[in-house]
Amino acid sequence: MMRLKQALQRRFHVPNPSGGCMDVPVGMIPFSNTRSGKEYADSIIKTKLGRALLFSIIVLIGLNWLMIILFGFTNILFSIGAVCLLFGFSIKIAKINSLVPLVVNLNHPFMESGSVAESQIMVKFADKWIDPGNNRLKLAKNNLGHWIVHRQDNDLSILSIWVTNQKESILNNHLLIINQAISLNNAVNESNNEFDDAREREAQESALLERNWLPEEEIEVQGPISRMFSNE
Repeated sequence: MMRLKQALQRRFHVPNPSGGCMDVPVGMIPFSNTRSGKEYADSIIKTKLGRALLFSIIVLIGLNWLMIILFGFTNILFSIGAVCLLFGFSIKIAKINSLVPLVVNLNHPFMESGSVAESQIMVKFADKWIDPGNNRLKLAKNNLGHWIVHRQDNDLSILSIWVTNQKESILNNHLLIINQAISLNNAVNESNNEFDDAREREAQESALLERNWLPEEEIEVQGPISRMFSNE
């Protein structure tokens, strides 16, 4: 519990896929720190490592063959060092590719802790964190070659420019996760709103039941004939 409070009180520093760091707003948790984020990162790294391993073997064989042709001998240590550098670079690229510019609060379903208040998410496509809203997002490229993030509303309004050097396939994967986060965010908040409305209706019904109604025997209705007899 103490660690959770400390995490909420400090600002996270997450590497930015475009370079530098992303300062995470207080009370928000990077997607990479959630269970879903860690699973996504593991899948990216495993895929990258498999390809890197295969490529490293090819490079190792190629270097040894080239050194034998050029110098008449081979240097195993040099070849292994080159392969290790290549392998380390591949891991670094994989970690960068797994960083989704998304943060959530404790009430979001990605945290798997149950919602007790409003769920919130924020995204960072440029220089600051913003609320993406309730609409799903769509990626497009303008005439200048810049990536533009559009809301999928009636006007396809622009949310932000996406400052990044990553491939389109990586960006589409990130946007897929962000859209899932938006959908889950909407579902949780709509459920909370329905619960609040039901609780308000219940309170109103309880107030009606608790109202002091006049007993039926105290209500005296006299017509013309009854008044004639009562006067007598």
